[in-house]
Amino acid sequence: MRLDKRQMRAGLVGLIGVGMVVSACQPRAPGAGAGDSARDSTAVPARTDSAPAAGAASGTVRSDSVLLRTDKGQYKAGEQVALTIENRSASSYAFNPCTRSIEREEGGAWTAIPEPDRMCTMEAWILDARGTRTGNTELPSSLTAGRYRVVIRLTVEAPGATAGSALTAVSNPISIS
Repeated sequence: MRLDKRQMRAGLVGLIGVGMVVSACQPRAPGAGAGDSARDSTAVPARTDSAPAAGAASGTVRSDSVLLRTDKGQYKAGEQVALTIENRSASSYAFNPCTRSIEREEGGAWTAIPEPDRMCTMEAWILDARGTRTGNTELPSSLTAGRYRVVIRLTVEAPGATAGSALTAVSNPISIS
């Protein structure tokens, strides 16, 4: 079978696209943001300390205008988590609940849990100004008992927004038993 240049180019473009999606799906450990456990009816504002979360992305802003809640305060490893993100600002944001990061508390510091084999579809969920969105994610089955939190990176959806126009939302600690 003989392929012409156009068929070869189309195949190569497809392979490059798949590679870009797979590499872009790797979760990153962004900085700190806001959050609480959904069992509480009160939302906790963003961290006020000056230390960024493990692996904080440069250009990421901490904000108390976006809150992240989990549906429970305690989970088992591998369990589904419903994440609710509430936007109290006048800006809209894009995010993906699948590309979240999980951090473990160790000695008073938060450390990102590596998930090198985790894959996500690259979707941009839009969080409207003063809106709320809920999406599911799955905890890694390898988590051991301890205190963890979920971190989601959001980007500003506005004309002229740059890659540095981002913030993170961080849930309150959850327990893994």
